[in-house]
Amino acid sequence: MSGKKFLYYPVFLFFVLIGIDSLFRLPYVQLLAKLDLTAINYKAKKDLLQTIIDKKDEIQNQPNKKLMIVLGSSRLLYFDHKELQSFYPDWEIYNLSSAVTTPAYYDYQLTKLLDAGIRPDLIVMETDPNQFNQNSVFKSSNLTYSFDFLYVLENLDLFGKDHFSFFLGRTLFAVGTFKPYLDQMWRNFRNPNLENFRGMYDSTYNHILTNNGHGLSPIDDYVEKDANSLQLTSHRTLDWLFASYVPSKMQYGFYEKILSRIQKEKIKTIVIWPTSSPNFEALMEKEPLVSEWERSIDSLSAKYEQTIFKLKKDPSYSCNAFADGGHVAKECYRTLMRSILLEYFRRFDPACL
Repeated sequence: MSGKKFLYYPVFLFFVLIGIDSLFRLPYVQLLAKLDLTAINYKAKKDLLQTIIDKKDEIQNQPNKKLMIVLGSSRLLYFDHKELQSFYPDWEIYNLSSAVTTPAYYDYQLTKLLDAGIRPDLIVMETDPNQFNQNSVFKSSNLTYSFDFLYVLENLDLFGKDHFSFFLGRTLFAVGTFKPYLDQMWRNFRNPNLENFRGMYDSTYNHILTNNGHGLSPIDDYVEKDANSLQLTSHRTLDWLFASYVPSKMQYGFYEKILSRIQKEKIKTIVIWPTSSPNFEALMEKEPLVSEWERSIDSLSAKYEQTIFKLKKDPSYSCNAFADGGHVAKECYRTLMRSILLEYFRRFDPACL
């Protein structure tokens, strides 16, 4: 073989590529490749999930405290942990929400919790039409940053070969997620605000882990006061969500899987459809696909003795402050949790009202 050294070149090249890919697993290199908070949010939620599992005996054996798990998108993400502790001292509320989520993401979280023997006193799970869109950003969000190999393999019949191949590629090769665009990485390295962004990474991660998963809002208490801006962002959000809408059989399958398990294990659950600004809600009312989704989800939920808690129809809920067309302002989270708990008592403990 001494005269055929060229046969070793592919092996040598393979290890070089593996070495380069390994560099993109380093947090600092990942930061240079992608200056956004998506990855750190998902990492924090994954670590929080493991923390809950590790502390299950301590969490479930707290005297006079009920356990609530919140599963949602950015519309259920920004509760204030200290306020919840103050206003609802008899509840321990963990928030596993993240931006742009789906029933598959919720099922992953619930499967991990329930399989570990954790039984929440209440599950609050968000639903809305975009979560059931086959052409959503599911691949670049949930499938890229959450799940593990065993879970995907166990649910291969729902994920399908295409999603499995995508997940496998992103799991095995870091450059699939953190693209090695050297020019972009150099610009980020030279960015004078890079250290500030690193601080935001650390602050976001630590905030989520120390505040039971409730998110650190990048705009905090901001309220949009320009009606034209609310209308513009409502149109923009609607176009982004529904421009190429196709119902996803996979997400309906995961939704039904969740309902089947919580019915079997008799876990109290509120499936909630949150609201946005009146501008956005008015646009949604005109969309035929929203009406079709609502009929489908109502029918599927009723099959498992669930009723969607539609916040827009709840007289106890009111909100007149919005961060943009698609999101309520942080101050509305107070009345949001109050409405959720009122619904809890209406459904499960009416004698306390």
